[in-house]
Amino acid sequence: MSRSNEPTTKPKRSRPARVRQRGSILDLFAGAGGWEEGLRPLGLSALGVECDSSACETAQAAGHARLQADLATLDPQDFAPVWGLIGSPPCQAYSTAGKGLGALDKPLVIACAHELAAGNDSRTAWQEGCRDARSLLTVEPLRFALALRPRWVALEQVPPVLELWSLFAQLLATHGYHTAAGILRAECYGVPQTRRRAFLIASLDGPVSLPEPTHRSYDARRRETPAEEIDLLPWVSMAEALGFQQGGRVDTNNQTCGGTRPRGSSRPLLAPAHTLDTASGSWTFTRTRGSCRDRAASAQPSHFDSRQRRTRPRPISKPAPTLLASGLANGAAVWTRERPATTVACDPRIMPPGAKRCATRPDAPGRSEGAVRVTVAQAALLQGFPADYPWQGSRARQFQQIGNAVPPPLARRVLEAAITPGGAS
Repeated sequence: MSRSNEPTTKPKRSRPARVRQRGSILDLFAGAGGWEEGLRPLGLSALGVECDSSACETAQAAGHARLQADLATLDPQDFAPVWGLIGSPPCQAYSTAGKGLGALDKPLVIACAHELAAGNDSRTAWQEGCRDARSLLTVEPLRFALALRPRWVALEQVPPVLELWSLFAQLLATHGYHTAAGILRAECYGVPQTRRRAFLIASLDGPVSLPEPTHRSYDARRRETPAEEIDLLPWVSMAEALGFQQGGRVDTNNQTCGGTRPRGSSRPLLAPAHTLDTASGSWTFTRTRGSCRDRAASAQPSHFDSRQRRTRPRPISKPAPTLLASGLANGAAVWTRERPATTVACDPRIMPPGAKRCATRPDAPGRSEGAVRVTVAQAALLQGFPADYPWQGSRARQFQQIGNAVPPPLARRVLEAAITPGGAS
């Protein structure tokens, strides 16, 4: 896809404005630190609550505070007072990649939210009727917000949860909050990935709105840049993020539409990646002629010290650092300049169409000679993390942490909008 109608002079990338932290910030379902990586360039930090031990180890190695605990069992008053509240409840119940039981549980979640807003904690009763035990976790940020009354709130979930976010916005409005909710596209904020997520922000300090895009949107069928996007920065391609030269493609092999497309979906490297999820480890790069410069393996010495503590933050507004991977550096795989990446999953393989042999389809082709697996560092870059972010746990756990995280460049923009009402750009 061509980037037509680009301005001769690209707009300057804005520098993140540092914000004075006026109290503690609490990050619910904090994971490996996506939200905190968005806070860091603003000069802010948070205490994250997370039940997964590997994610806690990763966040702590990156210098983020963690409390490992089951959030549903905690008393919000134990954390009072709180200036800001962040939350990304588990998405599996509502994700289109799962069984979709969360959609069936929505009436129960809605009823529970109304009762919480009325001062009645009936979670135990509603939990018994849920088909997916994770569905009701979506009300936890609302429970903490109503109990702690932070000055601002920022929440994230998969798009099907927008209905709940809109309801929570109405409930918070009855308690004095200004709110905004909607769907944001990650590539519109400098993330080399076409990831769509539902966000809710709220503030006691004034009217809020979701952040304006800083980069153009990606549409494989579009040949001309919309007039309203001419002055925005071009979206970031996979090739640009990973340091690859032009050429090649990535094949996800995890976008199967219930098995109707067992070979997966393909996207050129000149584009953003598909959404990263738990299956991104199965993506493959197709070999092309020419050299390939992979940022993951050629990165300069880590900006984490020997104790795995970050000594200085990497500006989110700058491209991700170079990462190298054996097999890619020799021209084995070049697949990024034609689009952003798809959603990052928790699987490290990237396969070309038909590269993954299916046991139920003996006629399916075997592994392509031009396919290689995506590395953890590459998946992290496509999610907006530094290449040397200190992921902990098994390889599968690391991919899971990446797929579950909020892309830091997008997180930073959302946080700016929530913290500084009327001042988000």
